[in-house]
Amino acid sequence: MTIMKIINEIQFNNIEALRLFTSIAKPRKNNLRIHYHTLIEISLILRGKGIYKTNDKTYTIQEGDIFFYRPNEAHCITDIEAEGMELLNLHISPYYLYTNFQSALNSNYIKILAASFPLKSNKINDTLLPEQLEDVKSLILAIRREFENKKSDYVTFICNYISAILILISRSYKTAKFSQKEKQSYQRLIQAIKYIDTHYKENITLENIAQKVGYSKCYFSSIFKKCMGMSIWDYISIKRIEESLTQIKTTEKNIADIALDCGFNNAVNFNKLFKKYTNVTPNFFRK
Repeated sequence: MTIMKIINEIQFNNIEALRLFTSIAKPRKNNLRIHYHTLIEISLILRGKGIYKTNDKTYTIQEGDIFFYRPNEAHCITDIEAEGMELLNLHISPYYLYTNFQSALNSNYIKILAASFPLKSNKINDTLLPEQLEDVKSLILAIRREFENKKSDYVTFICNYISAILILISRSYKTAKFSQKEKQSYQRLIQAIKYIDTHYKENITLENIAQKVGYSKCYFSSIFKKCMGMSIWDYISIKRIEESLTQIKTTEKNIADIALDCGFNNAVNFNKLFKKYTNVTPNFFRK
C-alpha cells in the first residue's frame, strides 16, 4: 500500500502543469504494478531500500538516489525492504515544457522527451558526477521549500529550478542543436498537446488534431512520436488511464461509468488498456 500526500500543484491555462507530492510505501516483494505517465517524473528517495524495474532494466534503490522517467516509460518499484520507503516525487507535464518553450529551445533540454534521446539510465546517479547529483538534490528540495512556503514569485523560482534540473541532466549528453524545421515542429506541438489535454475525454480523432496544427495526419503522427517518444494514441490513452486511476481511488462510481467519463467508448476497450498500462484490472486496483 502507498500513501500519497500532495504538497502543491500548479496549473497553466487550467491544465495541470506541475505537481509535487510525497509517497510513503510499505514493504513489498515482487510487486508488478507497472505504470506509465504522460508526464516526466523525477523521484528523490528520502529513505528506504528496494528495487526499481523498467521494461528492460533493474535498479537498486537506496536513500539519496534520484530517478528520472520520461513519458511512456514503464516503471515499477517491485521490492521494498522492511523499513518501508519514502519518496519525494515531481511530475512535470509536457505541456509545461512547451509553455516555457523558448527557455527549452535555448538550452536544448526539451529534446529529453524525444525517443531518440540517448538516456543511458533512469537512475540519475549513474550519469551525473557526484557534485552534479548534489546540485539536483538541492534543487528538488528547494522546489519543495518554495511549494510549501509560497512566498512571492514562488512559481517563478520553481520554474527556474526545474529548468536547472533538466539542463543538468541533458548536459551529460552530447545533443545536436535544433534545426529551424525542428523548432517549427516543437512549436506546433504546443497547440496539439494543449488541445489533447483539454479534450482527451471527448471523441477526438487524429484528423481533427492534425487539422488544429496544420499538418497531414501521417506527418503529424510521425512528428509527434519523434518529439514525444510515444504515439499520439499512446499519449491519449495514458491521459485517459491517469484520469481513471484518480476516479477509481477517489469516487464510488462504477467502472463502466468511469470508462465512459474518461473517454473510452466501451468497458472492454477500457479494461484492455487499463491492464496494458498498469498490469492489473480496474477492479483489482480499487481494492
